[in-house]
Amino acid sequence: MAAKRNRRNFLEHFVRGEILDDSPSLPSAESSQSHRPTVSKDRPQGGYHLRLSRPAMGSEFQVVLNLGQYEHAVEAALEALDLLEPLENMMSFFRPAGDLGRINALAATVEVPVPDALWDLLVWCRALWEETEGAFDVTAAALWQTWGFARREGRLPSESEIAQARQACGWHNVQLNERDHTIRFLQSGVGLNLGSVGKGYALDRMAERLLSNGIADFVLHGGLSSVLARGRSWEIDAATGQASPGWPIGLAHPLKKGAQVGRVCICDRALGTSGTVRQFFYHKGKRYGHIIDPRTGYPAENALSVTVFAPTAQEADALGTAFFLLGPEKAESYCRNHPEVGGIFIISPDRLQATIESVGNSPEVLEPS
Repeated sequence: MAAKRNRRNFLEHFVRGEILDDSPSLPSAESSQSHRPTVSKDRPQGGYHLRLSRPAMGSEFQVVLNLGQYEHAVEAALEALDLLEPLENMMSFFRPAGDLGRINALAATVEVPVPDALWDLLVWCRALWEETEGAFDVTAAALWQTWGFARREGRLPSESEIAQARQACGWHNVQLNERDHTIRFLQSGVGLNLGSVGKGYALDRMAERLLSNGIADFVLHGGLSSVLARGRSWEIDAATGQASPGWPIGLAHPLKKGAQVGRVCICDRALGTSGTVRQFFYHKGKRYGHIIDPRTGYPAENALSVTVFAPTAQEADALGTAFFLLGPEKAESYCRNHPEVGGIFIISPDRLQATIESVGNSPEVLEPS
């Protein structure tokens, strides 16, 4: 018992627990005072939440629970957050000693063994690449690097540089040995980058751990762009006076910092948002965002942002990137074949006014809080 308590005390140096006032949407402004997390015994009035967070994958991951609902809430949340370090080590492009780093360093010269969890993820990514006609492509690391976004130093490459990088993209350059679970790159310059799916994958693993520990009502997010909700919040809807049917989530306004275009309520569903608001550069007056279309080699600007709704965070995360590149028409076609998926495009041809266009099975967008 002492060992468990010492572990908890140690972790709380790295994980922030906060008790927050009821708020109509998540994510919301946090309390200015951080303190040791506590849990009340009775159901609170007003829908207070307990939040615990940890930095990972270049973002802040957060577990949000109804305060007082579970006696073991803090321990369960800490256990879920514990998964982030090994998952990041498995998937990070920036960790040479990790599983993906080892593949990128060696697979052009030898067959590299792939751990089972990463193998399953790569096979899934290859299938989605085929399904989205190459729009979702984790093999496009060469383009990402050529445009300078790997170092967050965007630059305009030459046409020859783009052409060379495109030759290294696509799953036809990657050999997956089904029998031995090994991977081999079929030419030099190929690299894998799981940045478009990694956060969602991590949220799904965290959710599995919470559910296995008897936690049924929670919302998780990774850097606010990937969100997974299960069950419902205890907060009361101010407009109807009724209990919330799920978890209210604010949709950030891509043109107005700190503002929302609206909010949605999701239950047993995930969302993933892709956009170029934070990562872009200008060259001779033209704006270039960090989401590169591997089919053309150039950044895409079909929308300001795209939010995808799907059963799992892995799907929502990956399809957010794919839909951003495909545009509303092709995204609608995808949704017709996948009725559990929907998307919300925020579009602005002049970058002054934003309009909302929904496709597939998308929740209603409510007025911003």
